[in-house]
Amino acid sequence: MIRSALAALTFLPILVATSSAKARPKLVVVISIDQFSSELMQTYGPELTQGIARLRREGVFFTEAYHDHGFTETGPGHSVLLSGRFPANTGIVENRWLDRATGKVVNCVEDAGTRALHAPAQASSSNERFLGDGLGDWLQAQVPGSRVFSVSGKDRAAILMAGRRPTGVYWFTGAAGFSTSTTYGDHLPTWLMRYDRSLSERIGTDSWLWSKDPGTLEGRSGQWTVGALTVRNGTLPRLIQGAGMPVDSGFEGRFRRTPFLDTVTLEAAEALLEGEKLGRGPATDLLAISFSATDYIGHRYGILSTEMRDQMHRLDRTLGRLLDRLQRRHPGAWVVLSADHGGLDLPEALLEQGLPARRALAEPFISALQADLRATFKVDADLVLANPEANNLYLVEATVQAARLQRRAVLQAAQAWLRARPEVADAFTAEELAATDPAPTDSPRHSSLRGLLRRSFHPARSGDILVAFKPMVVMNTPTPDYITGHGTPNAYDRRVPLIFWGPWKGGHRREPVRTVDLAPTLARELGLKPGAVDGKVLDLGHRK
Repeated sequence: MIRSALAALTFLPILVATSSAKARPKLVVVISIDQFSSELMQTYGPELTQGIARLRREGVFFTEAYHDHGFTETGPGHSVLLSGRFPANTGIVENRWLDRATGKVVNCVEDAGTRALHAPAQASSSNERFLGDGLGDWLQAQVPGSRVFSVSGKDRAAILMAGRRPTGVYWFTGAAGFSTSTTYGDHLPTWLMRYDRSLSERIGTDSWLWSKDPGTLEGRSGQWTVGALTVRNGTLPRLIQGAGMPVDSGFEGRFRRTPFLDTVTLEAAEALLEGEKLGRGPATDLLAISFSATDYIGHRYGILSTEMRDQMHRLDRTLGRLLDRLQRRHPGAWVVLSADHGGLDLPEALLEQGLPARRALAEPFISALQADLRATFKVDADLVLANPEANNLYLVEATVQAARLQRRAVLQAAQAWLRARPEVADAFTAEELAATDPAPTDSPRHSSLRGLLRRSFHPARSGDILVAFKPMVVMNTPTPDYITGHGTPNAYDRRVPLIFWGPWKGGHRREPVRTVDLAPTLARELGLKPGAVDGKVLDLGHRK
């Protein structure tokens, strides 16, 4: 009897895997909405009636899902979602960092060794800096015939959700439409060239007027002065491109900061679904879609503006159109929705409401630190680089060595200065973080600053001091299109929706979970063995 029981236990995983394999869908669609915070979901969700409303109502909705790392940006967030790993392990610690070998700041997906297929003279983007693998890699390795595609308004979003060896990755490049790089192929597929021709023609002939939908309630309107800039909300209607007008150099920037970017991303995804016949093959196909317009609009107008409210309603319709298509043509498809990070409203508008928000300018902040260190150590040259990211500070090693200073003394002085600043919650040296166990020890709702920054730390890419700013402090250098932002370890930047829509019985789940749980959960449901992951498998309940 004992031998029989042991044999049954030994065979159990095979039975589970076989059962899961039989239940695999032909198509899985994972959606990321850039900067779609839980606050946006809670603020506008009750008004929405189509795609987002349907996912909220019918899906397994984890209402307290958190990115459990400190630097909440597009690159890190997207690198987490389908890898199940923290940025410390994906290597994508921020959107950009200092390449110590060259002394230059690099973008997380830039790659001088690859070319843009729509413009071969241009360097392009790839997953060269992404470490590890992801769900798409596990799927293709274990389910022969599976394919993995990704499409987004941003290159880094599409690339970092696609894993190491995707079948195809495409992103918006402006009036030329969607493209990719030589890392992912040597020519554009026929279906994409056909779509790009159609889009380019419409851009040149149609009127692209962003006007508030008549059914959308008014959001915030107002005007604020931010340094030399005047920031306005309630600016609709806005003409992005007039019918027959020549496409100028500013077109792409204007277009990205409208709901039209999500519209054409969906169109490209629909062309991909049809052109590649996704979900119609012998195995499971994976499609990752990242909608980017919410992030651009949030940076430009804030999350409570009329522009954002209109964006939420238009996004809801966009997702409704996608779900309707999937239900018609791929009735067994699974959909997962999440986001790469959250965001904060305009601090000037929050201050008017009595909230303790403030703006801090990055350049004066770093200049003051540089001046203090020069005075403390009696040197003429700067000991800290003028990095555009004030949360990741690098020593100027050549100056430290030339002045015969002790490196640790400089770091301690800089850390003491930072901790005394009213904008700063805490600061940790690379040495301190390297000695910290990155494994979470608490609910993601209560993660410590040290733990959060550790999970955003990579010794070869991160700075010598990592800084966490206090809640409601916007530390940046404002430009007309980047007025407010995200990137902090504070809850409003970390908390995002997480919804699984498919064969599971829907319902709201209020236990705190992590976004690194998404990939291992999908892997389990698909009967796959994941690679190394930092997340855990979530219980989605019984299937219908």
